[in-house]
Amino acid sequence: AEWRVVTDPAEGTRVSVGARRVRALEDLLLDRRATEAGLRKEEILALQLYTGPMYCKYNAKLRGFPQSMVDSLEGNKYATTLHLIVSGVIKLSRCMELSKDRVV
Repeated sequence: AEWRVVTDPAEGTRVSVGARRVRALEDLLLDRRATEAGLRKEEILALQLYTGPMYCKYNAKLRGFPQSMVDSLEGNKYATTLHLIVSGVIKLSRCMELSKDRVV
């Protein structure tokens, strides 16, 4: 269901209520930050999934808890999606600057 939300603009608009806003993939592909980072369509989709309800499942897989969520994954490792998320974050980090008041 969440895959349809990020790949079908009409479904994305339908669930864009309250604080949640799902941007169309076509818009994200043209976003200055995405083009500057050289993000591929697949990376944008994976990042979009990660910033929605799928966050809980991906983090349960990575952290191994909460056990009830891990069990609900039924062995799904989300290997490709997690790889694309990491790849996208690395690309974005190369062209983003920290604010002047941020200390690392």
